[in-house]
Amino acid sequence: MARAAWGALAVALTAAMLGGCVMKVNRVQMDASRLAGKVDRKVACAYRQGEVVDARPSTGRAGGLGKHLFLVDDAARIVRERMTAVGIAPQGEGEAVDVRVLHMYMTQNLGTKVPVVVLSTTVGSQLAFTLRSQKASINWNGTEDEAYEGYARALDDAMTQLVVRLDAGCRKS
Repeated sequence: MARAAWGALAVALTAAMLGGCVMKVNRVQMDASRLAGKVDRKVACAYRQGEVVDARPSTGRAGGLGKHLFLVDDAARIVRERMTAVGIAPQGEGEAVDVRVLHMYMTQNLGTKVPVVVLSTTVGSQLAFTLRSQKASINWNGTEDEAYEGYARALDDAMTQLVVRLDAGCRKS
């Protein structure tokens, strides 16, 4: 009988401890308008957007920060908007720039947040190249705004890498 009582007490304590660890997750549908970054540099010559595809292994989920789980339904649209912002026209003159969004997510530990953006890019008939942004920074409070700033910083960095690479291919006159 005493053994059963100890077993019941152990189960009750375990349930109480686990109940204290439960955190309500805030599912956040990514709002692309909150990802407005800064454009440090635009392409120096004409390029146009080709095919932009969301090729993430897990479309939808994009990691999170603190209690916020971010959901991204259309990563390709976000990248297209960023390409337009750096001067890669949705249509028109110049070689086509095709992009496959391989990863777009955020991971964290207690003190650091790491937004990650990985793009596989092809310009015209050239071989594909990979752009990877992983802009780690301090995780202050794990807020939704802080997460958006992190995603925006990673996207800015990926676009800056793309512009540098494209500008290297511009013909000098």
